[in-house]
Amino acid sequence: MKKIYLVRHGESQGNVAKVHQHPDTPLSEIGESQAQVVARRFTHLQIEKIISSPYQRAKQTAEAIANFNHLAIEEEELFRERRGPSQLIGLSHSNQVSQAIRQELRTHLLDQDGTWRYSDEETALEFATRSQQALQFLKERSETNLVVVSHALNIRMLLANVLDQSNALDHLYEIYDNFDLHNTGLSLIVFNQEKQRWSVVCVNDHSHLG
Repeated sequence: MKKIYLVRHGESQGNVAKVHQHPDTPLSEIGESQAQVVARRFTHLQIEKIISSPYQRAKQTAEAIANFNHLAIEEEELFRERRGPSQLIGLSHSNQVSQAIRQELRTHLLDQDGTWRYSDEETALEFATRSQQALQFLKERSETNLVVVSHALNIRMLLANVLDQSNALDHLYEIYDNFDLHNTGLSLIVFNQEKQRWSVVCVNDHSHLG
């Protein structure tokens, strides 16, 4: 049985400011503390390696876990956050332009079989496909206990793909929309090699935050 612990990064400065984030957005002071706290949860687990999104806030969280547990980190693009239109970066969530763009994205999300694009963002189909590739990547790893440090939208899509493997985009995004993940929330998925199937064990365990 292969166990994959999915960890959302700690609170970032962008989370605090409620703005659309750049890949280089770092953790906030609270986020750094959260990363230290979640690191302690892996003390008694036989983790073999940490795989991290290349984004700064995820790398900082992964480094806290790695340093506390003497683990190696491997960066992997498959676990970066979903890429939105570059016009959104730096805009607050309440900005009128931001709200208008996000409304248009929601309206047309599954148009043209998920290939509709507003500008330079990752389409619905591209994002779902990358998530499926990420699960295949994890399935083929030799390790049996891994920590993956990623982002809320990315983890939500990984969970949706585990729960619905029909590849029907409308069903997939219905599931995806129903997850709420806290900073450093911990989810666990497992892969049964004998049955060749994934399953979800827990979602968004953030009890370490009190």
